Amino acid sequence: MKKLIYILTFIGLIFTPAMATTFTGGVSKVGQQESNQVIDATTGQGVEFARVTIPQKNFRTYTDANGNFEIEHVQITQPTIMNIEKEGYRPFSLTINNGESLNNPMKIEIAKSEAADIALDSQILHLGDDTFSKNSANAGEFRLKSIGPYYSKDFIMTDNAKRSTNYLVIGSIVGLDTKLAKSMGQNRIKTAYSSPAEVYFNGKMIGQLHVNGDGQRIKIPSSLINANGKNQITIKTGQNLMPSDHIDYDDIEIMNLSILSE
Repeated sequence: MKKLIYILTFIGLIFTPAMATTFTGGVSKVGQQESNQVIDATTGQGVEFARVTIPQKNFRTYTDANGNFEIEHVQITQPTIMNIEKEGYRPFSLTINNGESLNNPMKIEIAKSEAADIALDSQILHLGDDTFSKNSANAGEFRLKSIGPYYSKDFIMTDNAKRSTNYLVIGSIVGLDTKLAKSMGQNRIKTAYSSPAEVYFNGKMIGQLHVNGDGQRIKIPSSLINANGKNQITIKTGQNLMPSDHIDYDDIEIMNLSILSE
């Protein structure tokens, strides 16, 4: 089967004083805004008591009755994941690129969850071997111990799934040291780079992850789906491609894995 490679180009977000960036599924647009706010993607109304966290900084807060929230006393020097959670809504995460991101207001749209949505994991997952250069992408932000070089999750899909278009959605990913990520300035390693992370569905590779960023989607071929039976997603981190006397796995962190049907 032809390997499907889906690459979402990571674009640095540009902030302008007295303006806000609206985040929706990894796409950004600029609009007037005075404070950080979480809104309903359909109604545009503020979402109350949404949980806002920056796990790598042990930061947590909640939105008020208008969906507003504040972030104080948090120093960001490298791309860092911010997570938004609210019961009845799809999990959403975005990458805060630097300290300036926190000094300018953000408007974040979250969408209501659908019956066919499958939430695989909402936690930060660290893949690799806990051996990485200080110049590796996001090395300074890693806080968790590695669970190993791969992650797997079993789940059930209904017969309706084979009649829909299904995507594995990766809310956020940081730490990739691939050749493409290096060329885009996402790490400061001078001589080495790793192979891309690989994504498998029921044992077949369906995509690769080459760059860090938010909202990356990988289409799941309908022919691979076991309707009304067990299915499995596996993500394997890459390996250092430079000569070495041992296998050196790329340390990466991913958050908010889900399967969405359209």
